[in-house]
Order: sequence, then C-alpha cells, then structure tokens
Amino acid sequence: MRNIFYCLIAFCIFIASNVFAQIPNAGFENWTAGSPTGWFANNVPAVYTTITSSTTMHSGSYAVRGDVINFLSNPVQPLIQSGTDAQGFAYTQRPTAFTGYYEFFPAASSGDRFAINVLLFKGGVSGTAVAVAAAAPSTSLSSYTQFTVPFVYVTADTPDTCVIQIQIVGPGTGGQATPHVGSYFLLDDIAFTGATNVASRQASVPTVLQLDQNYPNPFNPTTNISFTVPSDGKATLTAFNLLGQEVGTLFDGPVSSGRMYRATFNASELPSGVYFSRLDFQPAGNNSNNTQLMRKMTLLK
Repeated sequence: MRNIFYCLIAFCIFIASNVFAQIPNAGFENWTAGSPTGWFANNVPAVYTTITSSTTMHSGSYAVRGDVINFLSNPVQPLIQSGTDAQGFAYTQRPTAFTGYYEFFPAASSGDRFAINVLLFKGGVSGTAVAVAAAAPSTSLSSYTQFTVPFVYVTADTPDTCVIQIQIVGPGTGGQATPHVGSYFLLDDIAFTGATNVASRQASVPTVLQLDQNYPNPFNPTTNISFTVPSDGKATLTAFNLLGQEVGTLFDGPVSSGRMYRATFNASELPSGVYFSRLDFQPAGNNSNNTQLMRKMTLLK
C-alpha cells in the first residue's frame, strides 16, 4: 500500500511538472538579475524597475508582479515577454487556450487593463502567424482568479515558436493605451490547455477592429504589428514619435474583414525611445466615419 501511495505522489508530480513545463519558468519560481529566468522584463537597471518577484503567490514560492511606475513625470508600463531576448521559445503544439492565475489592481477610476497576448508562429517570430490568444480584462481582483483565453487559428500550420506578452495598458477609449501610475498585477502558474491536430481546427479571424500590441516589445530594430478590421474599407497603419511626427507608413490600402494583416516596423535609422503605432480605418462607402486605434512601442538599442 505504501508503494502504491508513493507511486501516486510521483505520478501527480510528473503530471504537474509536464503541464507547466510547456512554458519555461511558468510558475516564475526562478529569477536572474531581478527578472524571471527565461523571460524579458522591461526593467532598466539603476534607472527604473517595473517587474519584481512577489511572495504573494498562487502556488510555489514566488509570482511575478508588474507595476506602472512614474519616470520623469511619465508612466512606464510593466511588461514581460517570453524569451530572454523577447523572441519567444520553441513550441510545436496547437493548444486550445492559454490560462493562468492573476490578481489585478488598477489605479482608481483609471480603466486600466491587464493585457494578455500570446502568438504562435511558424518560421520564428519573423515567419507566419499561426494563432493568437488575446484578452485585456479591466476588473479589479484582490485574490487569485483563473483566466482562460482561447486561441484563434489563422492557418492550419503547426507552429514552431510561441511568444507570450503580459503588460498593463490603458482603457483603450479614444485610442488611449497609456496606463496610469499605481496600477499593478500579480501573475502565476501560466499554462496551455487542450491540444488539437491540424485538421480539426477551422481557421478564423476576429471580424472586429483590432490593433494588436507590437511584438516583440521592446524591440531592436524591427517589430511586427498585426490588425483586423470589421468590414471592407481602407486602412492606414503609421508610426509616430513622441513629438507626433510620422516616422513611417507601414500599411496603406484596401482591407476586408476575416483577414489578419501584419506589417513590420523597421526602426534601424531611428534613436531609442517611445513610438506609437496608429491604425486609421474607414469603412467602404462611408467617408465620414474614420476610426483610430493607437499602441505604444518601445525601441531599445
């Protein structure tokens, strides 16, 4: 009986380790030089810190905490991205969803959101986008709560790379994506759920106006930006600096719903700093209805 008991314990440990082993350091138990091992954090040593370890955890000894901090009278959002170089990790499955446990404390009346973006690629981060799982809940949560974000598959390919990006963004109203100082999150025990073979999942794309956060972010010198539109029309994707000066037109042309569009921003000739991507969409046959969305990007050289 004792041997059976020990075997059951070993089996449970094996199952748990394999669930979390799909994502490197998924429980944020290991830390190197102030950042979770195997992850990029947008901390700037001796300047500012947005990402720290926390002993307020869902399981184990640590969780990751991200704070929107004030730097030179400007809010700096916390951001972690899988891979020490923010280029993701090798992954060759087609999961049904991305899940984890989090607490979220948005600054009072801020409308800030806990942003989750997971992208699967074939051919690395510069290759073909296979699927995306994205959500940005704004509900304040003072105890660990599980989230589950389903994947939307764009192609029937089997991916080889996964990029996970977690950050805090602003309310999104009026194209405003800048978060507010004082908002913070706790995150622990992230994992993929389910699996599906290539033939059993129908490719689909959201039919909504959506401008995804660039990936990788921060970046050097190139980054990818994806968007979808709710109907046929014309879209223009541009990049601006902090002075509002246009530094590049990334896309300008006709678009249709049911497709995911992707552009690459090459900032090799630009200095380090904060930039913005802006999507302008005009539905076909309606010249007076122009909608804009914006996202903040960080170039670190």
